[in-house]
Amino acid sequence: MQNYTLEAAAKRQNEIQESLKSQPQNFLLPVFHAFSPAGWCNDPNGFSFFGGKCHLFFQYHPYSTQWGPMHWGHLCTSDFVRWEILEPALAPDSDFDCEGCFSGTAIEFEDRHILAYTGVSKNKNGETLQNQCLAEGDGLCYKKILQNPVISAANVPFEFQKGDFRDSKLWCEDGKFYMACVLKMPDGKGSLVCFRSENLLDWKFVSVIDRSSGKSGMWECPDIFKLDGKDVVIFSPQEMKADFENGLHDGNNSVYMTGFLKRPEFIFEREMRTENSLNFAQIDGGIDFYAPQTCLAPDGRRIMIAWMQNWESYITPKNYLWSGMMTFPRELEFKNGKLFQNPVRELLLYRKKCECGVVSGTSSFIKNGFSHGDIELEFFSAFENSADCKNQDEKFSLVLSRNVAGKKFSVEFTCDFAEQTLCFDRRNSVEGGGKINFRKMKFPPSSFRNEKSAYEKRISLRILIDACSMEVFVNGGESAFTNAFFLIPDAFVSSENSAVLEMSVSENIRAEYKIFKI
Repeated sequence: MQNYTLEAAAKRQNEIQESLKSQPQNFLLPVFHAFSPAGWCNDPNGFSFFGGKCHLFFQYHPYSTQWGPMHWGHLCTSDFVRWEILEPALAPDSDFDCEGCFSGTAIEFEDRHILAYTGVSKNKNGETLQNQCLAEGDGLCYKKILQNPVISAANVPFEFQKGDFRDSKLWCEDGKFYMACVLKMPDGKGSLVCFRSENLLDWKFVSVIDRSSGKSGMWECPDIFKLDGKDVVIFSPQEMKADFENGLHDGNNSVYMTGFLKRPEFIFEREMRTENSLNFAQIDGGIDFYAPQTCLAPDGRRIMIAWMQNWESYITPKNYLWSGMMTFPRELEFKNGKLFQNPVRELLLYRKKCECGVVSGTSSFIKNGFSHGDIELEFFSAFENSADCKNQDEKFSLVLSRNVAGKKFSVEFTCDFAEQTLCFDRRNSVEGGGKINFRKMKFPPSSFRNEKSAYEKRISLRILIDACSMEVFVNGGESAFTNAFFLIPDAFVSSENSAVLEMSVSENIRAEYKIFKI
């Protein structure tokens, strides 16, 4: 069995970083997204401000591009755009976390950076145990406290599946500390529970904040915060069934609920949503969005980041030295009862010279050498009444492609006015785009206006493309659609494999575009 230590993880990370400098893969690295410095990464952890910078930790296995015994990797940034690679913060090197340091959060307290995480171990019978642990540090180096684990199964006053008790959300309120965790009930359903402490060491059970209503299995990665006067709970439910009308898909989803967190009971009362029959909603309709986590910026903005991958669809090329990246950080706000999300405004400072124009009719636009950019698009079509637009071909498509050794690898994003859907297709990317290679979502209702003078269809899109990802923000952030991809097998990567961006529209559509390289 490998002996996992911080020193070994840091050494491995440095080796991979040096190797990447001379590897062809270096041409395809993201430039404005956080991504794994070495090997595998998944959930964002400990997303928080400390020492004047924003820190991002993440689930990390630097020894391969496959999931393995979890460490905590560590990045930091001053502007959410450029990320500094720091040495790993946690390794599974203790009896209480020898099977992995799973997800958690972080807060600043008395000039210390406090990390709350889940320690995974096994008992004498070989059964998996998950308990909550703490570490503290100065922004660079972190040490686990001697009293770990601070919360175990003994703190929970009812039966549950002890191998699924994880993902600690830590916060301070009214001079006390609170920790929310998810656990699996005996029937396999997820539940969100709360504990309270006066000193971070001695914890008492408070409540079941909320639990699965039967539409999902285990819950993961909870976050609780206030936004525009509402209490918000976000989490990632597993074993969901597809519900296209409400934007849900089979398997793992990431959703949010609004309502009222009753105090001192700490029980969440969900608010029924007006646009559907559910009291929760999908955060992002794309293939690759999971385990979102937020932090509160010093200027009051609530910022969200998530893992840009899907558990059901692994797409990293075989010889890559890194696997996994994060979404670009997003500012959150509520408008008209809905969660809006947009790229943090700092990205605007990195925009280079604008290229703008109009695409109409059946015309197209082709741009060579495009791999990293920020695109703004406005589409419009109008008819005298809604009946006139039936059976009309009204599509916009954006295709990003690379030609390698006589073969074209591509991904296509389509906006279909007639069908009222957005689609992403990566079936023609490397290795067919994985097990899940196509995703479709509905337009937001705000895209359509039926007035006396005309039936209008309008949609505005902001699209971030960064080497191997495409994030689409619809109608000012009303919806989001995030998908990752790879366009070149590692063996064929070179600086000559330039990307081509092609844009085209069908009849009856007018499209205005602005393209900024980053």
